[in-house]
Amino acid sequence: MTTKNISTQSVLWLRPTGLMVVDTFFLCFSLWFSVALRYGDFTKDMTPFFWQFPVVAIVGVLSFTKLGLYRAIVRYIGLNIMIPVTGGIFLAAVAVSLSAYFMEANSFPRSSPIIFWFVAVLLIGGGRIVGRNYVFNLFYDPATREHVAVCGADDSGAQLALVLLNGYEYLPVAFIDSDKEKRRSTIHGIRVYDLENLERVLKKLRIKRVFMAEKSKKEEPGRSMLDRFSDLPVIINTVPDLKDFILGNLEHPEIQKVGIGDLLGRNFVPPDKDLMRQAVQDKNILVTGAAGTIGAQLCETILEYSPSSLVVFDQSEFGLYELKRQIENRKNSESSVVFLLGSILDEEYIGEILRKFDIEKVYHAAAYKHVPLVEQNIVQGVRNNVIGTWNLTKAVNQSNARELVLISSDKAVNPMNVMGATKRLSEMIVQNFSLQLKSSSLEKVFSLVRFGNVMGSSGSVIPLFEEQIRNGGPVTVTDCRASRFFMTTLEASQLVVQSSAMARGGEIFVLDMGEPILIETLAKKMIHLHGKSISDEDRTVGDSDKIAIEYIGLRPGEKLTEELFSGKNLAETAHPRIFLASESDPAVSKAETICEELERACVESDYEAIKNIMENSLESFELEDLSADPSYRG
Repeated sequence: MTTKNISTQSVLWLRPTGLMVVDTFFLCFSLWFSVALRYGDFTKDMTPFFWQFPVVAIVGVLSFTKLGLYRAIVRYIGLNIMIPVTGGIFLAAVAVSLSAYFMEANSFPRSSPIIFWFVAVLLIGGGRIVGRNYVFNLFYDPATREHVAVCGADDSGAQLALVLLNGYEYLPVAFIDSDKEKRRSTIHGIRVYDLENLERVLKKLRIKRVFMAEKSKKEEPGRSMLDRFSDLPVIINTVPDLKDFILGNLEHPEIQKVGIGDLLGRNFVPPDKDLMRQAVQDKNILVTGAAGTIGAQLCETILEYSPSSLVVFDQSEFGLYELKRQIENRKNSESSVVFLLGSILDEEYIGEILRKFDIEKVYHAAAYKHVPLVEQNIVQGVRNNVIGTWNLTKAVNQSNARELVLISSDKAVNPMNVMGATKRLSEMIVQNFSLQLKSSSLEKVFSLVRFGNVMGSSGSVIPLFEEQIRNGGPVTVTDCRASRFFMTTLEASQLVVQSSAMARGGEIFVLDMGEPILIETLAKKMIHLHGKSISDEDRTVGDSDKIAIEYIGLRPGEKLTEELFSGKNLAETAHPRIFLASESDPAVSKAETICEELERACVESDYEAIKNIMENSLESFELEDLSADPSYRG
């Protein structure tokens, strides 16, 4: 928006004194016009009625002052300004009539005060409305306002449109509503359109942004409109309801862009607060890998339910610093929070932490998770993900801690890459210890939770696409058939905590991820969310508004589709989005032996031995190309 460097006070007639002068002129002109019109002679001598002019001017201006007309700022006046205008002019007209009566001015036309009232209202009231638009254009160049549409031809939409009309950045040019009966009607002079021919309407009116009430996106028909817009090159913003804003009932009081999560059609299920409290309240809790996407969200989720203390553990100094700053800025609980640097490979240090802070429950989220990087760093991937989990599990088993929850991945099911294989081996370690505990007197509960991709996690496809779109493309998709499961980090963390409350030992909890999403579809929706078209779609003019999609092929170890469980059936639990997988694997009983062999092979950097151990331990896994790791010397 282009702003002109002019101050309101620099325009003299916008000041109260200036407005009084203008109103005085309009009052006198209206009186002259009413008398001349009544006589039918605009050249008539007005000398006999001269005394009426100061009466109408003084009474009119004093009435306007008393009624608050001059307190109104011209830039922000509306139709309510007509109340003091009509009232003040009425009093002036009455004063003229009374003065004519008492002065026995028989030649003064009796109908002139009525004509005067209409003319003065038109000049003074209408003049202010015209003046408001003049002032608006005086300060802001209207040609630069962005054309936008408002979703919903209802009270909320009308309020929003009025706010936008009085603003300087956006110009509402259309209402969009799913109710066909509202089609062709207008609100504030803006036409209402239905969902038919929506693409043509957006293109014709040059609309690149749509505003929608926050509550509309969560319910029908708002969801159907969201789905419709997801295939069009428009930016969608949600706006909080004015009533909720005033009452302070808003989690996010500001205007927000609709994210890809809103378009994937997954309804949020509020957490079971009893399960949440049962899992963490009044407990000393350790979260490993706390600076990661899931780990960080786990920490925030846990703190909402009043643990006795929370130990935040990660090997990334920068990540831990950022998380510390984030938690300290938002912390609203009395829980003690400790931030510790370290690696899960340091078994002695882990044991010391468990003892010193009297840890009762451990959420193990520490892992290398990026498939291509782990393929290129096999030894470190195995050490961190497998040996680290083994060290932690042993330390928990030897401490007073009662519970361990492993955060696993869908890539652990029938793994085709090193990362997935290490996660499956981590699962086997936890399952093995859980089997041993059943024949011991120790009251410990080891379980694991398995789920797919979380939106926005570092290095994942969604932030990658965001960056590629910001840079003008192309957006890189591995294969048009590739699909993945997605959920938000908040929902994933809440379901993990609730799963742990239901654990009794040895469970494989599987989170309901909904239907898998085609990566190509995801890319297209994200391009459209940024107000861009796909380069092969003839929708807009100008290459800067188009983003190309480039297909690069599957990378080593990548699958076309992911699986969440390998058994035949999932069993239901007390939570509608948490299930139990029943899987049998004879290799689980050999997990400790496998870890011992892998640890020796890692120490010796024996890639062939690592390959053989993993392939022999995991039925479906084959490590075809060790040369992907630059450290390998075959």
